[in-house]
Amino acid sequence: MIERESELAELAAAFAESAAGGVRVVVLQGVVGTGKTALLEEFGGRAREAGARLLRASGAPTESSLSLGIVRQLLAGEVFDRDWAATVRGLLDHQLLADAACDGVSRSRVLDGLATAVLELAGQSTVVIAIDDTQYLDTFSQDWLIYLLRRAGLARILIVFGWRDDDIEMSADNSRLLCSELYQQAYLRRLLLAPLSSSGVAQLMAGRLLESGSAELAAQAHQLTGGNLLLLHALLEDSWAAACGDGPPAELNTGPEFERAVQLVLGRCDPVTSRVAGAISVIGEPSRFAYLDRLVGVPSDRVAVAMQVLTRTGLVEAGRMRHPVMAGVVLNTFSAADRSELSRRAADLLKACGADSLTIAEHFVASGRLDDPSAVLNLVEGAKQALKEGHARRATELLRLAYQVDTDGRRRVEILALLLRAGWRDDLRASVGHLPELTEAMLSGRLRGRHTTLPVIMLLLQGRVEDACSVLSRLAADVPPGSPPSWEFEMVRMWLADVYPGIFRRVACESRTNGTPITPPGAIGYRLLEHFQSSHHQGATAERLGQADEALWQQPLTEINLLPLILALRTMVYAERLEEAEQRCRELMQACLDLQAPTWRALFCAIAADIALRRGSLGVAASRASAALELIPVADWGVLAAEPLSTLLTAQTLQGKHDEAARTLALRVPDVMFETPFGLSYLLARGRHYVERGLAQVALDDFQAVADLLDQWGMAETETLSWRTEMAAAHLQLGNHETAARYAREQLRRIGTDSHLRVRGRTMRLLAATRELHLRPPMLREAVDVLHRSGDKFELASALAALHDAYTQLGDAGRARSVARKTNSIRQACFAEQPARRVGAPDVLEETEVDMLALSDAERRVAKAAARGLTNREIAGKLYLTTSTVEQHLTRIYRKLGVSSRVQLQSRLGLQPPSPHPALQDASA
Repeated sequence: MIERESELAELAAAFAESAAGGVRVVVLQGVVGTGKTALLEEFGGRAREAGARLLRASGAPTESSLSLGIVRQLLAGEVFDRDWAATVRGLLDHQLLADAACDGVSRSRVLDGLATAVLELAGQSTVVIAIDDTQYLDTFSQDWLIYLLRRAGLARILIVFGWRDDDIEMSADNSRLLCSELYQQAYLRRLLLAPLSSSGVAQLMAGRLLESGSAELAAQAHQLTGGNLLLLHALLEDSWAAACGDGPPAELNTGPEFERAVQLVLGRCDPVTSRVAGAISVIGEPSRFAYLDRLVGVPSDRVAVAMQVLTRTGLVEAGRMRHPVMAGVVLNTFSAADRSELSRRAADLLKACGADSLTIAEHFVASGRLDDPSAVLNLVEGAKQALKEGHARRATELLRLAYQVDTDGRRRVEILALLLRAGWRDDLRASVGHLPELTEAMLSGRLRGRHTTLPVIMLLLQGRVEDACSVLSRLAADVPPGSPPSWEFEMVRMWLADVYPGIFRRVACESRTNGTPITPPGAIGYRLLEHFQSSHHQGATAERLGQADEALWQQPLTEINLLPLILALRTMVYAERLEEAEQRCRELMQACLDLQAPTWRALFCAIAADIALRRGSLGVAASRASAALELIPVADWGVLAAEPLSTLLTAQTLQGKHDEAARTLALRVPDVMFETPFGLSYLLARGRHYVERGLAQVALDDFQAVADLLDQWGMAETETLSWRTEMAAAHLQLGNHETAARYAREQLRRIGTDSHLRVRGRTMRLLAATRELHLRPPMLREAVDVLHRSGDKFELASALAALHDAYTQLGDAGRARSVARKTNSIRQACFAEQPARRVGAPDVLEETEVDMLALSDAERRVAKAAARGLTNREIAGKLYLTTSTVEQHLTRIYRKLGVSSRVQLQSRLGLQPPSPHPALQDASA
């Protein structure tokens, strides 16, 4: 009887007053699930223990037409002595009741005789008449109760009515007893039963959940059920069932019992209220409830009453269903035809009232009206809105439906172009599959303008250079003589210059147009691309980069801004602004999560891997590069595959994992990749691997290929690819000290003293190795100083190791020992898997952690649960997975993050280990 103490006290007071002499009436009023029946039973038991004679009955819709049905329940059983029992049986004879229906004398005889029997009983002891669901009282029983009350006088009679008021459309006659006869009487008490409060739910659950987290679960349970006891008990039943006998449930689960409870609550409501519930479930947003009256087809005041009832039952809160499960159950109570009609009417109403495109499209899909002439347009507009709001998968679903039902050729290729936009975020392989048809449409002129931008970029990234050049030539021919080109067209040409510098001049000549493109205000990505492209080729300075930073990072992540953002990150990395670049990378990967764009996340994950490599965090670099390649298979990366592969290959090589590096090197990459700067990075990484394996002569071919290609592309002066340093390393291994020194000196001359610190420090270490032993320490100390400022732990450790060797060979044991201690400390940090935590960073798992963002959505959820100490079985129950699936996810998580146990996982994610508990073992099933 949680939160029912005051009602029990009121009932006890009414009982005492009636026992002292005088009829009393108590009405327990509320909606289904507020505990009226339980309260009646509790009070009835207490009254019987106090010596009262209890007469019990319950109404029902199916019995509301039975003559004296409720009275028959009240007076049945061992209530009277033998004589009175015989009298009552005679008065309840079916033939007599049939006569009473049309004969006033017979009716009076029945009413008076049965009332006299109860009054006689009240002369012996207090009589308690308890009737549940009184709203379904039959007419004759109602007349008898009124007759009894008018003649009771000082008789010791207490009548308790359980009155459910959620069936608004019950017969008006059933309200007469309350409205006409009782409301004005002094002996009447009305007790309005409310659902349990949040503290009441907590008190109830505390008795069933002994876990320390029951307070949090209680808050969730109240939010889910609104304190409706029927819903609450069903929720707990499902939650215990989901725990599979492993003790109290650690979380709440909705299941079949909860769904049945929702059906029962809704089934107790009248038809109009049920239809309003269906309309709420269909429309979803409270801001659109002004349309409910037209959708349901009843006056707005009647809808308002229904809303009040649904709110009191706990199904609705703030104008919407409390839980999607409730909305689904409500809609399942309607037939398929009714659901379709409801969605159709909702679509028409929302469209007429100017609702957003995605909502209208969703209702079109739900209604099944895909043969409607406006269906394709609505689906496409809804998909565009879904893309804009970051729902790429939903946009893809809508566009595929539109493509299936559309018959217009031009519109179909535009739909495919939109599918490419949506699919590029989520499913790169499916996106690439659309390229042949899109290419043919662009060449034939059926696809033009802004729809061609992304297809051409995808052709370039996939290495289909000839197709891209043909399309660009075709698009250039469409530009009227003397007219400026579109900014989208110019952006593609600029990207072609970056991605394929060797063939840019030919395409530029073929597609040259007159005038400067007119750039709309929203095309900031294009203008920033111009800025960063010039910075990229002319040498990025902090001043130049700072000019565009504020404008750039305030832009949303879109298809148009994606590539400029990647170039901006790359420029920051080349300018050795690594900490800032990593922070931006975190923000962009979080944006990818919000946009449901795992493909884009892989691109930024590859950049994050390169940043870790440049900091000398080899394990982190390898795990992030592997994660990027798992998000997108190598075959789907196109020419961009060189990005994560180069980082992974270098990290594995420097870690001494040469077998793993050889497997990475065996992965097939497209030949056209070597016509791009990405391919040059791959050649440098491959060459460095060859040097480390003692194959320096083979490595020289790769390094020379980089030099030759840069010269062919007119990029020989670029400072971003340190091929001369790698040449120095290879010649040093071959014993060609003079040649190695020449390459090292030339590299140092080109990069100067104020930038490219990690390259400068490594090059100085190599140059020192070409000098006589006694001349090495000064240069190595300078290299150590430079590398310390660069932040590259691995190269710093390598320089210190070289300095240690020099001191040892020179016989300076004291300095050698001092350097050895520093070297060992830095090497341990270098091979550690967890980057240093930022000062002031929270100790809880953050969604923006780069390493967590390298995982898939499902893996992230499993990782967080495992790191917090849940067993595999608990994780499976919490995330609705099988135990086997959880184990598979953990295997991939451990591999990606480079850990082998939950303790290491907790450390890697910055979490404190949970308190010891026998059930939380790392090897739990």
